[in-house]
Amino acid sequence: MRRKLTILLAVILAMLAGLGPIGYAIYAAYTTTISNAEANLQSIARGIANDTSEMLLQIDRGLIALSGLSYACGAKDISAMNNMAYDIPGISELGLIRPDRKLVCSSWGAVDPPVDPGLPPPVPGFRLLGPLEITLMERFGLVAIRQRDDGSEIVAFIHPSALIGQLGAGLGEEGFAVLLRRKDAHLFAWEGNVPEMDMVESELASVDSATQLRASFKDGVERTLFAIELDGFPGIYSIAAASDAWILRDWVRMALLLGIVGLVTSIVLVLLVISIFLKRLSLQGELERSLQKDEFEINYLPIISLKDGRCVGAEALISWRQPGGKRVRPDLFIPLAEDTGLIEPMTEWLMKKLHGEIADLLQHDRSLHIAINLSPSHFESGRILQTSSAIFGNSGILPEQIIYEITERSLIEDGEKAREIMESLSRRHSGIALDDFGTGYSSLSYIESFPVDYLKIDKCFIKAIGSDAPTTGLVDAIIDMARRLELQTIAEGVETREQEAYLLNQGVDFAQGWYYSKAVPVGQLREFLARHNKPEDLD
Repeated sequence: MRRKLTILLAVILAMLAGLGPIGYAIYAAYTTTISNAEANLQSIARGIANDTSEMLLQIDRGLIALSGLSYACGAKDISAMNNMAYDIPGISELGLIRPDRKLVCSSWGAVDPPVDPGLPPPVPGFRLLGPLEITLMERFGLVAIRQRDDGSEIVAFIHPSALIGQLGAGLGEEGFAVLLRRKDAHLFAWEGNVPEMDMVESELASVDSATQLRASFKDGVERTLFAIELDGFPGIYSIAAASDAWILRDWVRMALLLGIVGLVTSIVLVLLVISIFLKRLSLQGELERSLQKDEFEINYLPIISLKDGRCVGAEALISWRQPGGKRVRPDLFIPLAEDTGLIEPMTEWLMKKLHGEIADLLQHDRSLHIAINLSPSHFESGRILQTSSAIFGNSGILPEQIIYEITERSLIEDGEKAREIMESLSRRHSGIALDDFGTGYSSLSYIESFPVDYLKIDKCFIKAIGSDAPTTGLVDAIIDMARRLELQTIAEGVETREQEAYLLNQGVDFAQGWYYSKAVPVGQLREFLARHNKPEDLD
């Protein structure tokens, strides 16, 4: 059940790992798409406002320029109006209305007899009317009017498409662009289908004179609108409106693409996690079977006294050789054994095995010792106390010939219980060594909290000896600290004569590494002892 829950949790995490970034990307794309679409919509509204304002200003300047037209409507007057209509693309026709409201002249010629065009009463200055149906001109559109000093008016006919053009064509089927008078919502021109507004849901004015609105319409579609007042024509606004579908059109495509990528990524990660866990569970099963079938070996890494070159013992390292002859690296199976609780039965197996292999050596030479590695789990159960007593209690191996190494790279969570266990081992006169010193969680706190007898200087510091690496000075600092604390020192990973000479000169007590020997089976350990120690030490 625990395995299934672990796999399920891993699959969920893999899916989150795959979909999480994609989900964030989709959300970021969503907000970016809305921001960009709203900016585009505002740009359309501003484009209409700027173009319309410029056109109306041109028309007004043109009407002012025609203020000298006469009621006689001579050839000169008609030519002036035609030239103005040609120069200003927004104007299709021009006319002159007398103060009695009669149209007497147009860009087509004299109107005889003069007729009433049916326009609203005159107003001083410039005004925009429409769309109106001008019967005489047989046109339907907008009328721009400028009143002259004598009460007469110059009139320009404008087709609505000249103001809106095709600016609103890209707003989708439910979008539209309009030019209106705000006080009474009178429409001058529009592009697209303009439904009746139902309710303004929100209105937000920006610093650049644009007003953003969210509104619902009678056709049931909610739209975002941008309204911009025409420069020089107060009360007249250009508005561009678009539905949510138009605003999110790019995001839908992007979300679909990112969603597919996220799904594929999640599937790949889930398959990878399942593969890793199946391999891990398979390795765990093999580890359990190998432990039951006694398929492990012990290799011994000799420890040398730097003062006299004598081998004073060895570190016992468990090795796993599978039935096919394949060796599994310790960095693969040791963490697995720690996670699955197999490390304690493996340690018990190691103790029994080394008792059978080297008990005679330890009995014949009481100066020899053997180092055994312990993991944090050994200090959680306290089982190591019973195991060591049961195996070594009546074996002829003295407790002081056993050194228990705790790795400083692994965090011991229950420091109080760990100290009690270590103190119990110390009362038996077994040594406690702090392995990998300076590379893990809390070097100094371990020294302060636990009854440590040895400091093992990690090989990464030893490697820096004789180089310009920043860690070179740390070796001296560690040695000096150990000396002040009256702790013996063991240098790991010694590979050269220069390193050995440096460590000896600095007062390091012991060393181990390939310069002396690799980790070897018990037979080669006996040969190594025979070469390095006096014969009487083995009697």
